[in-house]
Amino acid sequence: MKKCLFLTTYLVVLFLTACEDNKPTFTRAAIISEDFVSPRMKYPAEVEFEGDRRGSETSPNEYDVYQKFTAKNAFGVKSSYVYKIHMVYKSGDWTDVNSWTYDSLIIEEISTGEQHKYNSPTD
Repeated sequence: MKKCLFLTTYLVVLFLTACEDNKPTFTRAAIISEDFVSPRMKYPAEVEFEGDRRGSETSPNEYDVYQKFTAKNAFGVKSSYVYKIHMVYKSGDWTDVNSWTYDSLIIEEISTGEQHKYNSPTD
């Protein structure tokens, strides 16, 4: 009887934990934000993110993310950039880029200060 009760409790906890795993978090927003930034660059396949993600949750399901990365500029020369994006989780599987959007993305080339601003993924 104790084994049955233990097994039932374990399965319930496992199920509840699995359901919670799909919730958005800052780290998850930062990971997906890279999928929005890369295509904005001249050479998207060569973008290298540093992995030092900064920012915070600004309200439920909304996150500000800052991160540095390197990419080739318009002249084909590697340059350092930083981006700031306001991520919004819509619904669904957090790993699906279509479950997210943004309403502000600023990409700045660090050496020149040149900025590119976007208000949505469709800009």
